[in-house]
Amino acid sequence: MEGGTFTVFPAIDLRGGRCVRLVRGDFERERTYDADPTSRAREWERRGARAIHVVDLDGARGGRPAQLDIIREIARAVEVPLQVGGGIRTLEDARSVREAGAERVVVGTAAVEDRELRLRLLDELGDALVVAVDGRGGVVATHGWLQESGVGVRELAAELAAEGVASVLFTDIERDGMGAGAALEETAEVAGIIPTIASGGVRGREDVEALARTPGVIGAVVGTALYEGKVTLEELLEAADRP
Repeated sequence: MEGGTFTVFPAIDLRGGRCVRLVRGDFERERTYDADPTSRAREWERRGARAIHVVDLDGARGGRPAQLDIIREIARAVEVPLQVGGGIRTLEDARSVREAGAERVVVGTAAVEDRELRLRLLDELGDALVVAVDGRGGVVATHGWLQESGVGVRELAAELAAEGVASVLFTDIERDGMGAGAALEETAEVAGIIPTIASGGVRGREDVEALARTPGVIGAVVGTALYEGKVTLEELLEAADRP
């Protein structure tokens, strides 16, 4: 997460203490990959990850962080920074995640629904605040992707940029966990408004190369493609560093 560089974030999605992936955010369509998320984090670091993206899925569903002990364990086990989200709905939640070892905090539902809280989070966290903009059909979804907000993706991105939010995490929900390719056009639209980390559907080095060349895109979260062996982290890091 260094300034001016494109960061590949291998994802660790936590549910019930295990490392899993969901298909399009559907909790009924879960794939379990690792019983030990901490070992997985060490492996990503060993293979060259410069940062790791951690999602507390139980927190996202329940509305408050639920995996703080595991996040703390991961943070102690690796030296690379953690970017953590899932269920952070209050200033106290954000503080607890930071205290557990997160360098950057990803806030979705609360940041979309409560502008006053968003501004308080921004005041306290500064550039460490990443707002999750989760889109389905051009509309922002909230509450673990289970509800529609009625707010347009571009509308929210413009509002965040005007407020001084440093970056957003944009996920195309329809592509998440599908391995269908990154939403390049949609991501480029958001990145034209505010610095953007792409998420959802990244399937290989071609997607990462394309995203790294897109103005305003500062990183990409990759999960399923790595866990299913469709591409290696080393290949993605090489693609991200290509001029």
